[in-house]
Amino acid sequence: MAYTTRTLKDTDFETVVHTTITGTNGTALKVVDASTLAGAATDPRLAIVSCTWSVSSTLEIEFHATSNVTALTLNSNGNFNIGSQQLPPITNNAGSGITGDIFLENDAACVGFIIMKLRKVSGYDNINTPA
Repeated sequence: MAYTTRTLKDTDFETVVHTTITGTNGTALKVVDASTLAGAATDPRLAIVSCTWSVSSTLEIEFHATSNVTALTLNSNGNFNIGSQQLPPITNNAGSGITGDIFLENDAACVGFIIMKLRKVSGYDNINTPA
């Protein structure tokens, strides 16, 4: 899968990334490297607070580990926790070999975009939750 990821915001508390997808991939590829975000220390972890997308075929957002764990399965246009939705964030429940990174995977041709708002949950030395 060909993709381009831009970090739109990286603060003490959260990160927002925009990923453009332009191809096919049968294996998961990293779109967010938790260890490169501001304040990353030991074993950084992120939670997905919200997400909006428009994709041409099914695509999975995965928490990276020895066996990746699917956080969200996306298709067509949609959103999670945008506007008046008040759902809790999706936390990283990956098991053995957890890295804290976020991957995308699709098995068919896919074009589109994803914008994810991520909360820094642990493993960052600069976490400063807003009052």
